[in-house]
Amino acid sequence: MSDHRIPKRHPDTAFRIFDGEAVIISPTQNMVRMLNPTGSRIWELADGSRSIAEIAAILTEEFEVRPEHAPKSARDFVLALVERDLMTLNSD
Repeated sequence: MSDHRIPKRHPDTAFRIFDGEAVIISPTQNMVRMLNPTGSRIWELADGSRSIAEIAAILTEEFEVRPEHAPKSARDFVLALVERDLMTLNSD
């Protein structure tokens, strides 16, 4: 099942990418989070122009992830960031 919802980084967050890993700063929560390379790539791609399904397809090209696992993994990661108010999620 593909997911056409569109994730976007929350406008109140700041981030930097260092050696392929994102450091996210949430001033409203006074938190700093570090993401692994796969999570960092999802973070980079979640700019409001791609759906979760499109992000999952890119991950299968760039990382060693099986195409049948990428959609669920991408969706679960995005939803975790939405729960933490680090991303928003819209329908296309």
